[in-house]
Amino acid sequence: MTKLRATLLLALALIWAGLALAADYEAKREEIAGLGRELNSIERAIPEAAQDDAKLVALRVRLDTLAKSLIGFGVSLRPRLTEINSRLAELGSPPKEGEPEEPQIITDERRALTEEKAINNGLLAEAEQLSIRAAKAGDQIAALRRELFSNTLFRRTEISGVFGAQVLSDLAHEFDTVVRQVSARLVFMASFRRDSFIAAIGLSLLLGVTTYWGVRRLFGSVRTDEPEEEEDSYISRLSLAFWSTVIPSLTVAAALAVTYGLFLYFGVFNGQTLALFEAFLVACAAIFFVQRLANALFAPGRPDRRLILVSDRAARMLVMLTVAMAVMQVIDYFLGRVSAIYASPLSLTVAKSFVSSLIISGLLIAAALVKPFTDSVTGLRKSWPGYVRYPIIATAVAIILAALVGYIGLARFMAAQIVVTGAILATMYIGVQSGHVLAAEGAFPRSRFGRQARRWFSLDDTALDQLGLLASFLIYAVVFLIGLPLILLQWGFNWVDIRAWLTTLLTDITIGSITISLLGILFGVVIFVIGFLSTRRFQNWLDGRVMARSRVDAGVRNSIRTIVGYAGIILAAIIGLSAAGFNLSNLALVAGALSVGIGFGLQSIVNNFVSGLILLAERPFKVGDWIVAGGIQGTVRKISVRVTEIETGQRQTVILPNSELINSAVGNWTHRNASGRVDVKLSVAHWEDPRRVRELLLEIARHHPGVLKAPAPNVAFVGIGQNMLDFEVQVFVSDITRGGGVATEIRLDAVDAFRKEGISLPFTVPEPPPATAAKG
Repeated sequence: MTKLRATLLLALALIWAGLALAADYEAKREEIAGLGRELNSIERAIPEAAQDDAKLVALRVRLDTLAKSLIGFGVSLRPRLTEINSRLAELGSPPKEGEPEEPQIITDERRALTEEKAINNGLLAEAEQLSIRAAKAGDQIAALRRELFSNTLFRRTEISGVFGAQVLSDLAHEFDTVVRQVSARLVFMASFRRDSFIAAIGLSLLLGVTTYWGVRRLFGSVRTDEPEEEEDSYISRLSLAFWSTVIPSLTVAAALAVTYGLFLYFGVFNGQTLALFEAFLVACAAIFFVQRLANALFAPGRPDRRLILVSDRAARMLVMLTVAMAVMQVIDYFLGRVSAIYASPLSLTVAKSFVSSLIISGLLIAAALVKPFTDSVTGLRKSWPGYVRYPIIATAVAIILAALVGYIGLARFMAAQIVVTGAILATMYIGVQSGHVLAAEGAFPRSRFGRQARRWFSLDDTALDQLGLLASFLIYAVVFLIGLPLILLQWGFNWVDIRAWLTTLLTDITIGSITISLLGILFGVVIFVIGFLSTRRFQNWLDGRVMARSRVDAGVRNSIRTIVGYAGIILAAIIGLSAAGFNLSNLALVAGALSVGIGFGLQSIVNNFVSGLILLAERPFKVGDWIVAGGIQGTVRKISVRVTEIETGQRQTVILPNSELINSAVGNWTHRNASGRVDVKLSVAHWEDPRRVRELLLEIARHHPGVLKAPAPNVAFVGIGQNMLDFEVQVFVSDITRGGGVATEIRLDAVDAFRKEGISLPFTVPEPPPATAAKG
């Protein structure tokens, strides 16, 4: 009866589990069917969007979302499939003919698991087929976009009617439409939504100025930290040019972004007027950036900071021409946005691009014809070198010819790249060169950030140099991660492609069966650096604010500081490794491998490490103690986990392994207190009265200001030689480290007293007494 009940319960459990799995797989089938319908919709829409790049980009975004969903779908099936395979392996194969039959419940379970495995494999196969189709659709979209880009550049347009009366009429109508819409919207806001209008303007001014000031306050110290020298080095000028371009541009961009967000929030503009306002803000930011870059490169008012060494007159002209080209390009961009927003006639768009291309070409030729140099002998102005002047003129002529022949798209593209790509490349160049400034030896410790880091974290020049090197690598990474995508955007790519490439590059580099994430490694390094600097900051706070106020002994403070430092670094390393994506459970394998190395080649290192921990914990001596170890005596300057630094009286630093200090005898003169006994050995001639000499030395010792009264000084008669009597003055001093000075002073006083009392020193011939001389 009991077996029957258990069998029934187990059968009910299996039925219930089967129903639950059936419902789950039904949901999975519906999910994969929905993904299939989405893919079908994208495939049908691709031919319809073949002539519209924006629609193709939108389809690519949908396709990327679909691909991620398919990957997630496959990943969700993997754990259950692994469980099924494990359980089937446990159950084993069905019994063959002639073998005992297995229980029916096991047979039913194997059959159910096999059916479930087949369903899982079918769903995975369907997901893989959809992934293959999605990849083909992505390739089709990429091919269509490349073809569309090529057709846009090399499509020929008849320009015979570009400047007719109809084009001028269309231009006037477009201008009138823009003015009427913008003015009507502003009048509406001022009349019916005055509070929102005033709030948007007021908050834009307030938050824009605050953002501008905040960014300059945050980063402005970088660009103001230039050397105060009569003539800055070229590297310093590059660094200054980079920061004086990037920092103000960031502040203006941040202020304009805040303004756009507030106008959008309060609804000042909407629809077409909002798109116009966005284009206007982008145009303002672009002009400001190019103006800052041109002034940084040519520095009209500061020849000492000029990167391109031209004359003052040429510098002013080149700045004006560069800014004029940027303004013309921005006007062309803005007018292009206006034409796109209001669906202007094609002839009007062609006319705008034609005029802007010719003007930019003329400005480019004017820049090439500038005579920027002065002959040092004749004083006459000199032109650009031929390898600079002729390519610029050839490019300008190519733009003009392309526009005149009718390839307006190509002419506009070339003119835009001269301005936009040129500005980006120039900024990247000075950014990379500014990274060289930080990477130069000794540059970062001398900078303002270096001085602050030294004060906050108590770092030495070596550590600051390493931080400067790390900062230079970060600058390189930022320059290329920002600059290269911006250039690719100008050459027909979009953010979808760039984001996919960056994601693959930074998070999915596969070498064999190993997947490396550069972004994870970089994040782990940053976490470790933050942890390391935080540990140093905490050490300084604990030592200077807590233990110093508590009158903690200097040796105890050093031990606690050292232990806290190593614990913080180890914790930062563990967190950094975890953030970088390393599986910490694999460290057991590493530890096992290291144990073999420890058994053979690392015994001494581990021995010293453990000995260092014992010294820090037991504290047989501390920093500042005067010790004697292995024939070396001196003051302990530093105790680390591997070695101890001792400074001798000759200012020689001796590095002793900690194991020697643990395994051998160590004398500590200042273990409990600094007082100690100083023995001063003196000798006199053998014919002198020893009692008289002893009393004289005792008198000298008692009256010396550096000798303690208790214990009282003592003079020992320690030996009788062939030609001398040996004495030892034994005195106690409050600071044994100053005992050498006390001993010297006692010897000097003894010599003076011996001469005054007529006591002879050894190896001297005394004058015979008068009585002996009379008797002779």
